[in-house]
Amino acid sequence: PLRYEFFGLRSPQKAYRSRKKGMNMNIKLRSMKRIVMMSAVAAALLAAGCDRGEKTVAPSIETVEFSAEAAEPSPYTVTAAYCRITNADDSTVLTAIERANRERIFGAEATADLQADFDAMVERLAGEYVCCDEELSHSFTYQFSALQNCETTRGGTILCYQTSYYIYTGGAHGLGSVEYDCYDLTTGQRYEFGYLGEDEWAPAVRQLISERLNAEYGEELFGTTPETAYMPSAVRITDTGLLLEYQPYEVAPYCVGIVGIELTDDQIAATGAPLIWIDEK
Repeated sequence: PLRYEFFGLRSPQKAYRSRKKGMNMNIKLRSMKRIVMMSAVAAALLAAGCDRGEKTVAPSIETVEFSAEAAEPSPYTVTAAYCRITNADDSTVLTAIERANRERIFGAEATADLQADFDAMVERLAGEYVCCDEELSHSFTYQFSALQNCETTRGGTILCYQTSYYIYTGGAHGLGSVEYDCYDLTTGQRYEFGYLGEDEWAPAVRQLISERLNAEYGEELFGTTPETAYMPSAVRITDTGLLLEYQPYEVAPYCVGIVGIELTDDQIAATGAPLIWIDEK
C-alpha cells in the first residue's frame, strides 16, 4: 500500500517481525498549517451524495509531518508529510478525496487516526527492511520518506497532490520517485491518463512524447523513439497542459534524475486525443 514495491526492492535480509521490540522508537509529530482556498461550481457528487444537491466547500489543507528513528540493532529513519483536508466532513466530495488520499499514503487499512496510521506504516517498513537480530544487523541507516504537497490548478477547479518517495537500503545510493494524484473538485473524480497511450491517437501521442523528450534531454536518454515512447505513471495537470515525469532509470540513467516534459493542451488536442480535464467539465 505504501508503494515501496514500486522500486522493485526486496528485504536485504530475513526480517524478524515484532511489534516495536528492540527498536527504541522515538516518534514525534509536528504539524504546520497552510490554508489553500479553492472555488468551484457545484455539480454531480460522488456515490455517497450524488443524488442530492450540495454546496461546494473550499477545502482547508493542513500539512502534518511525522518522523520515527531507531539507533539499534539496525538504524533507520522514516519520515512522512501528509496533506490533510481538515474540513473534509463538510462535503461528500472532500470526504471522498481525503479518504482516497489517506489510503494512497497509508494503505487500505488507514484509520481516522493519522498518528496510528504512521506508526503502522513504520512497523510494516521495519518488518520488511529492518533486521531486529543483532547478528544480522547492518551498519548503514535504512531510510524511507513519503513527502506530500498539494496545490490547485485550472482556476482552482482541480486539486493535485504530489508525493515524493525516497528509499535507501544500502549500496551506492538510494532511489527516489514521484507520484501525482489529480482530483476534480466539483465531482471528486481522480483523473487517469493511460487512455492517451491507447486508441487511434496513441501513435501521435507517442510521436509527441518522443519529440519533446529528445528536444529536452537528447543524448542523456537511453534512446527514445516514437516506437518506444510511452505515457508514464506520474502525470500532473498544469494550467496549460500536462506534466509528464519519468522515474530514474525509466528513460535515462540514474544521474539524470527524474525526467520531466510538459505537453500543452493544444499539442495534445492536435493528436486527436480528448482532453478529459477540460471536455468532461
